[in-house]
Amino acid sequence: MKALEIALFWIMTLAAVGFFAWTIRLRIATLKAGLPDNRFDQPWVRLKGVFTLAIMQKRMVRDKYAGFYHILIFWGFCALALRSVGLVLEGLFPAFHMTEALGAFGLGYQTTKDVFEVLVLLGLGLATFRRLAAKPWRLENSWDAWATLSLIGGLMVTDLLADGAYVALHHPAWAAWSPAGVAVAGWLGGLSQTGLMVLYKTMWWLHLATLYFFANFLPYSKHFHVFTSLFNIYFRELEPQKNLKPMDMEAEHFGINKIQDFTWKQMLDFYTCVECGRCLENCPTTLTGKPLRPKDFGTDLRDYLKATPLEQMGQDKPVPEDRKLIGGPVPEGSYWKRDDEHAPWSKAQLEGWISQDTIWACTSCGYCEWACPLQISFVDKLVGMRRYLTLEESDFPAEAQVAFKGMERQGNPWNLPQADRAKWAEGLEVPTFAEHPEAEYLFWVGCAGSYDAAGQKVSKSLVKLLKAANVSFAILGTEESCTCESARRLGNEYLYQSATEANIETLKGHGVKKVVTNCPHCLNTLKNEYPAFGGDFEVVHGTELVAKLMAEGKIKLEQTVEADLTYHDPCYLSRINGQVEAPRAILDAIPGVKLTEMEKHGEATMCCGAGGGRFWLEEHLGKRVNHERFEQALETKATTIAVGCPFCNVMLNNAAGETNHEGVATTDVLELAAKALKA
Repeated sequence: MKALEIALFWIMTLAAVGFFAWTIRLRIATLKAGLPDNRFDQPWVRLKGVFTLAIMQKRMVRDKYAGFYHILIFWGFCALALRSVGLVLEGLFPAFHMTEALGAFGLGYQTTKDVFEVLVLLGLGLATFRRLAAKPWRLENSWDAWATLSLIGGLMVTDLLADGAYVALHHPAWAAWSPAGVAVAGWLGGLSQTGLMVLYKTMWWLHLATLYFFANFLPYSKHFHVFTSLFNIYFRELEPQKNLKPMDMEAEHFGINKIQDFTWKQMLDFYTCVECGRCLENCPTTLTGKPLRPKDFGTDLRDYLKATPLEQMGQDKPVPEDRKLIGGPVPEGSYWKRDDEHAPWSKAQLEGWISQDTIWACTSCGYCEWACPLQISFVDKLVGMRRYLTLEESDFPAEAQVAFKGMERQGNPWNLPQADRAKWAEGLEVPTFAEHPEAEYLFWVGCAGSYDAAGQKVSKSLVKLLKAANVSFAILGTEESCTCESARRLGNEYLYQSATEANIETLKGHGVKKVVTNCPHCLNTLKNEYPAFGGDFEVVHGTELVAKLMAEGKIKLEQTVEADLTYHDPCYLSRINGQVEAPRAILDAIPGVKLTEMEKHGEATMCCGAGGGRFWLEEHLGKRVNHERFEQALETKATTIAVGCPFCNVMLNNAAGETNHEGVATTDVLELAAKALKA
C-alpha cells in the first residue's frame, strides 16, 4: 500500500473511532444521569435471555415474514463482522489473506460468510418488498430505515465484489470454499488484470468507508439498537409486566416529572426502540384512537432525552419551564386514527412532551411489552408519571377519587359497607378462616366477587365446585379488604402499600399458605407483588385449580350445557401470568359447549379496557375499548362470551347492551363448569 493510502487509512480510522468513542461517551454519561437500578442479579438467567431473545430471535419470529428476513440480516451481519476486520488487514498487508491465515477454520468461515452474504441480500430484498408493497400500517417508512438497509446492502456488495476480484486475480487454493467469490469472479472474467486490481481497491475503500460511516450513523438513528439491544435484553426486567417496583414512601419526590427521574435502564429503553410498531398491533389504546401509542410514547421520550442538555440532567436540577415532560390534555376533538403516522396535535399545544391524556389512557394490559422483541418496558414509565400526578399534584381523573375513597374507608372501590362483604355467602355454609383455621386453601373472593352481582355468581360457582371435590377451604369474610391493585396502577402507591401491609398481616395471622381467587388482578397482586413486601403465598386462579381437580378425577363435568361460545382471555391471567390452558380444558370438558376462538386470543389477547384502573374511569377520547373487543367476539358468530375475570365480565356485558346486542350473553367459565357438574 502506498504511503498516501496508508495515511488516508489511518486518518479515516482515527476519525471514525474517535467520533464513535465521543458519541458513546456522551450516551453513557446520559445514562449515568438516570436513577440507579440494580440489573446485575441472576447473570446466567440474563445470559440465557440474550441467547434466546437476541441470538435466536425468539420474539421476532412471531411475525413469520418479518422474523425470517430479520434473522437472515442479523445472522449475516454477525457473520460479516470478522470478515470486515480481515478485509481491512488485507488492504493494509497485500500478502495477507484471512482465509489462508486461519487455516481450516478460515476455509469453513469463507463458505459460511459467502452463504450469509447472499442470504442478507435476500433478506434486504424481502424487507424492501415489505416496505414498498405490503406496507404494514404499523411500519413507518422513515428515511433512516432506508439508509440503514442501503448501508447493509453496501457492505455485502462491496465485500462480494472484492472477493470476486481477488479470486479472479490470484486464483487462490481456497477458491473452492468460496462459492460466491467464484461466481462473482466468473462475472468479472472480461476485466483485465489492471481492471480487477482497480475494482478490488475500489471495493476495499468503499467497504471501509461504508463500515466507518455506518458505525457512526447508527447512534444518531433509530437503529442505535444494533449496539444497545444485547445490553437492553441482558438488563431486562426478568419478570416483565407481573409487578411494579415499590416506591420509597419516605422519599422527597414521588414519581416521574423530569428526564432524570427515569432510571438508567429506562433511558436505555429509549435508545433501543427500533420503531417496528409491533407494540401497536394489539394495543387497545392504539386501536381505539387514544393518545397513547406505545411506539410514539417511547420515541417522544427519546426525543425529550436527546433534547435535554446533559448539564440540566443532574438529580438536583429543576425542570426548565420550556422543557416540561408532562403537558396538558390533547386539544378537544383530537382523534388519532390507527394508521396515522403523526399526532394531530403538537407539543406546543400540549405545553409539554407527553400529554396527560396519554398517561391516563394505559390499561396496563402488557401487550406492548409482550410484543417488543427488545424487552422495552412501557407500563412502569406511565405509572411513574401517574404517581407524580396523583401523589405530588393531586391531579388525577375525578372519577378515581370515588374509588380511592371507597378503598380507603370501606376496603372496596364501590364504597359499599365492609360489613356486607360476605353477604354473598349466606346460606352456602362457607366457613371463615377464623372458624376453620386448618383449611388448605383461602378463597380470596375479591371486591368484585363480594359486591358485584355477576361476580357473586362466580364466587358461588367456585364454592360449589370446591365442595364437589371435597376441597378444604375458607374465606376471610369481613377481614378481607381490597388489594388496591387498581389504585397502584392509577399512581396511588401510598394507598396500595398501606392496604398491602394490612392484608399481609391478616394472611400471616391466619397462617395462610395457599390462595385461590377468581380475579386475575388479585391473583397477580397476591402472587407476584406481595413477595416484595414479605408476603409469599402459593396463589392459583379458580380455573387453574378446577382444571387440576378435573385432571385428578375429583370433579366430573357430565351435564350438557348447550353453548356456542368464544373465550376472551383476560390479560392478567393469560399474557401476564401465562395461564391459557386451564380455562380451555374446562370448556372442552363440558358436554354441549362449542368453542370458536377469536383471532386475538391466548397470550395475544386484546384487553377489555378495564385494566390499569381504567375500570373506574370514563373514556372521553376515541372508541370505547370494550366495544372494540366485543366486535371482535361478534366476528366469531358466537352467542356467548366466556370470560375468566369479573372485570372482563362487566366490560363485555356492558358492551353488549351499549351496542344493542343483548342477545349475546357474557358468562364466566366457572359458572358453566358449575352448571355441568355431575348431578
